[in-house]
Amino acid sequence: MTTLLAPLTHDLSGAAPRTEDVLSLVDALVPGQLLALRLSAKTSRALLATLTAERKGLFEWSPEADGNAVRVDVVRRDAAPGSKHGVFEALSWDHDRIDAFEQGAFTARAAGDFEAARALFDRFARGLFRHIGFEEDLLFPALESAAGLSPHVGPTAVMRAEHVEIRAAVQLLRDAIGDPLVDPTPLRHRLHGALGPHNEKEERILYPMADRVLSGPGLDELVAAIQAYEARGEAESGSPAIPT
Repeated sequence: MTTLLAPLTHDLSGAAPRTEDVLSLVDALVPGQLLALRLSAKTSRALLATLTAERKGLFEWSPEADGNAVRVDVVRRDAAPGSKHGVFEALSWDHDRIDAFEQGAFTARAAGDFEAARALFDRFARGLFRHIGFEEDLLFPALESAAGLSPHVGPTAVMRAEHVEIRAAVQLLRDAIGDPLVDPTPLRHRLHGALGPHNEKEERILYPMADRVLSGPGLDELVAAIQAYEARGEAESGSPAIPT
């Protein structure tokens, strides 16, 4: 799903807003519209719990650590309340969301804004490492259990091996993107050569497979767990985990 409408942004991290007040911002969204929130961890979790319980199936949700706060991207789905929310739609949306940061980083660099390039690429890296984390911690084990797949051979094993190369390529490019003395083009080609085919295999094969074999309440529970997933910390993502 591509977000075409201009995003709305609110930094509420320095306040203690009521969950219902933040919820009113979310409820005002139209399908396809992005709301970028910066919240305390407590407010972020309370808002997600309310959306999961009272607005089931209506929103995409992706959080990331941002200093002592949590930055959350929320998008209204074009769906009725309580509608099915599958892995393919949720994770393909996250692919597009993350890729936009990488594209933005190189646009900023081409314009000579190396600080913005570094900041946008850092968001790309954090989002991608969180995405990899919930695939390896939640999606792959659920799929292996339901489909009788081995974690050591087969499609999920291939995805895990490719994640290793993707992480390495991201870290190299992360060091280069903000340096005006370094040409990051070869490193970007390496990243795209690994990440592009990887995402295509997930969207063509793995995610549709997950939606088939995990149908029913278990699928909704998995997507909800993915939305609530918090990055494992600095060793994995290069940034702190979402604060407790």
